[in-house]
Amino acid sequence: MTTAKRTQRRAQPIAGTRPTVRLDEQFARDLAILMQTGDDLTTAMRTAVGIVADMYRTAWHHGSTPVGTAPTLKAYKFVEAPPVPGPPTLPTVTHEGPTWTPSSRQTSPDDARRQQWPSRPPQQQPAGRTFARP
Repeated sequence: MTTAKRTQRRAQPIAGTRPTVRLDEQFARDLAILMQTGDDLTTAMRTAVGIVADMYRTAWHHGSTPVGTAPTLKAYKFVEAPPVPGPPTLPTVTHEGPTWTPSSRQTSPDDARRQQWPSRPPQQQPAGRTFARP
């Protein structure tokens, strides 16, 4: 009867523990590629595991593969730049102009002025009176 090696355990990981991972040549090259972005080893590993875990969760959620089965990635799409973190809600624009929400980010001094002083409602003419323009 052989005992499983420490690196071959299939038990669920426990938060707060420090896993031991043996780096072979290919794994070291792959991590070096990820670290070219400026990330340290821990961040590179967390990023890689997070991406793969999201792929698994998505495939299982949509029923592409049964839960517990590793999905195969068929295609992926790059974007020109990573998404820019912004406010959770963006301003909406109507015919009256932008409507600012409390979480909207100010991008210029004009935005700050508009956010501080709400626009006045349009002036209405009294009924029955016409105004002549000069």
